[in-house]
Amino acid sequence: MRNYFLLFVFWGLLKSGIGYSQDVTIKIGQRDSVESKILKETRNLIVSLPKGYHTSDQKYPILLVLDGTENNLIDARLVTYNLRLDMIIVAISNTDRDRDMMPLSAPSYEVKNPAAEKFLSFIEKELIPYIDKNYRTSSVRTIRGRSLSGLFVMYAFLAKPELFSNYIGNCAGWFADMNIYFDALAEKAFQNKESYQGKKLFVANSLTDPEDPNKEIHQSMINLSKKVKSILGDRMNFKYSTYENAGHVPYSGFYDGLKYISENE
Repeated sequence: MRNYFLLFVFWGLLKSGIGYSQDVTIKIGQRDSVESKILKETRNLIVSLPKGYHTSDQKYPILLVLDGTENNLIDARLVTYNLRLDMIIVAISNTDRDRDMMPLSAPSYEVKNPAAEKFLSFIEKELIPYIDKNYRTSSVRTIRGRSLSGLFVMYAFLAKPELFSNYIGNCAGWFADMNIYFDALAEKAFQNKESYQGKKLFVANSLTDPEDPNKEIHQSMINLSKKVKSILGDRMNFKYSTYENAGHVPYSGFYDGLKYISENE
């Protein structure tokens, strides 16, 4: 059952030397949920519809936001608004983040029951069909993840390239002890070059990320960049951006990612 999710904003204004305040209620989305047989649990969503959705019959692209907190949804709304992008934003809340985002367990990041494959199957077979059935969607789909969910975006890009049109990973990649797993996954994925035709991938990492002190994650993306360029060539658009002195998950990476994929439409 859906219900409205409201953001309450307090504005302090100064005018003619007199201070006054006003409460403003802004609807940024509506709560929804999917009963998952694959995951054996209910997955909560917040769906934000573009302006004009209810007064038109237009179909809109989907932006799937992982780590779907209210704050991340607000970030997505601000970025799409600034870029003048009309998208249906679907923010999916976490239940067990480590389990869902990790396809393996490694000494650098140990996970008791890694199940990224199952979570990706849920997205493909349950979540997307539900969204397509209940909202006016086009065939263009973008997935965005940050930090650990950025790693999941990279996993999805290699495991199911046909599922999304665009992939955006902020602080995305993996540590050196995961190279064997991801190298094998990439080798298998890139054998079917045509599955990457027309796809777009944008990855943004910080060169001063405290979560990557030895730049292992950064190096993993350098290595992947070389493989994509040498094997896939111009079949797809790929950009790897790095930011100096930006810390963990640079906000500008989300903006730059959506700008990159929209400019190449």
